[in-house]
Amino acid sequence: MARHEYRAALRSRVLVILIAILVASTIGSVLIGASDYAAQLADYNTYRAAAEAQGLTRIAPSPLAVLALLRGALEYIEILGAIIAITLGYLSVSRERVNRTLPLMRSRPLTGAELATGSYLGALGIFATLIVATALVGVVSLGLIGHDWISPIQVLRVTLACLAALLYLSAFYCLGAIATARAKVPVNGLTIALGIWLVVVLVLPQIGDTLDADNQLPGGLFQALGLDHDGELAVLTHFTGYERVRTGIEEASLAKHFERFAFAMTDVKERYRPYGLSWLLNETRNNIAWLLAYAAVLFAALRRTLSRQQPIETGGNS
Repeated sequence: MARHEYRAALRSRVLVILIAILVASTIGSVLIGASDYAAQLADYNTYRAAAEAQGLTRIAPSPLAVLALLRGALEYIEILGAIIAITLGYLSVSRERVNRTLPLMRSRPLTGAELATGSYLGALGIFATLIVATALVGVVSLGLIGHDWISPIQVLRVTLACLAALLYLSAFYCLGAIATARAKVPVNGLTIALGIWLVVVLVLPQIGDTLDADNQLPGGLFQALGLDHDGELAVLTHFTGYERVRTGIEEASLAKHFERFAFAMTDVKERYRPYGLSWLLNETRNNIAWLLAYAAVLFAALRRTLSRQQPIETGGNS
């Protein structure tokens, strides 16, 4: 069933076009960022060489973060990737409903749970292929164009961000499949799923960002005040009620949890750059938990939904 889902997805012209748009956008973002990074790295190396030639011992470290160049790729996965996942969920159910193969498959020794698991694994295969290809293009571009190959620990951090992306996309796949299976008209299910995507990916994060005090100044309010992460937490303790409301809005957004974790793993946020992997994992444990919870709950709902599909009676009365 997983192999069937994978092959069927690759035969869908609409899905292939969406994937091509995502890949092209991601590659373009990384290539442009890598070229700019190479120029900035060359400027820094020139400055460092001049400082060493003058006998200076205290040289400012490079402010550049090579993994931060993957921000565009992560944002495209967050927005376009979610649409692709919903579309795949819609196509996987609507295709079987139009062909009337869902009830037929249920008439065989195949439970609804097994059907859901096979479809889910096939979708994971599609997403894994897409994510791995995107990550490889990004990392190779950073090395060849940006002239800065990432270290083994950075490879691990990129891998963790990719695993988070896999969970994130799988949740939206389940959403698309569930909405389509429950709707009398498949396209209505797709419309409902895209409406939820609009709220979860675009509306709720925007509200949370607007209410975030740190976003009120370019570069960050707390950075402008010269406060580190601990200083930021100390200030926010005086606004617990306000922060509780703002955080509650963001907690409802699966996209925000993925973004926080992935950005922390790839040094997008400057406040995370001084810390090691163990500290980052501990700091983002709440986001990891929410990603796992969303994926698990939606997968359980998908299994329950497909289990309710009525099988076709194949036997006859003797």
